[in-house]
Amino acid sequence: MNMNNKLKPNKGFTLVEIMVATSIFMIVMLIAIGSLMTASDDAKKSQALQSAMDNVNFAMDSMTRSLRMGTNYSCITEDDVFLPQALPIIKGNDCDFEKGGGGGIAFTPADTAKFGNGNTAYAVFTRDDGTKTSTLRRCDLNATECTDLVANNVDIQTLKFFVNGSNPNGVQDNIQPSVYIIMKGIITVKDQSIPFAIQTMASQRTTEQ
Repeated sequence: MNMNNKLKPNKGFTLVEIMVATSIFMIVMLIAIGSLMTASDDAKKSQALQSAMDNVNFAMDSMTRSLRMGTNYSCITEDDVFLPQALPIIKGNDCDFEKGGGGGIAFTPADTAKFGNGNTAYAVFTRDDGTKTSTLRRCDLNATECTDLVANNVDIQTLKFFVNGSNPNGVQDNIQPSVYIIMKGIITVKDQSIPFAIQTMASQRTTEQ
């Protein structure tokens, strides 16, 4: 009988080899899961940031549309006591670039059926929730009510209005009334603070000043 024709038994893995292979597999899986969780967290942060920026842009667009269709732009300077029930109306070029701009603006809205026949104002208010952050609000000066326009994780730190061509007492001129707006602030997403700055121009669309 030829001994070379005998079948050789298959050699299996030893316990040490199995443990080493299992350990390597677990390390690879932990790294992969960690990377996946990090990517998922980054995606959630990006989505939250995008949502907050969309909210800020919508607030700016809403304010710009209202100003374009409104009349009688009135500057609110830093010396004014901003109370919705007793808002000083300061018309004219009190918010020009040389004087640093005003921190708020009042005007007569076009949609009087919704906002009343009196003035509406935009300004920054400190939140009363203890966070020491500020929010952008639209105020109906007749009803002495204000509505927040930005989310709670948005802190409006700077809001400036520069008015041009809006004269007191209905005095007419050849300048189309316009408002230049600068808004700066910080968006907080998962304990991360992301600054933003946007600006726009709103030109009055009606012929009445």
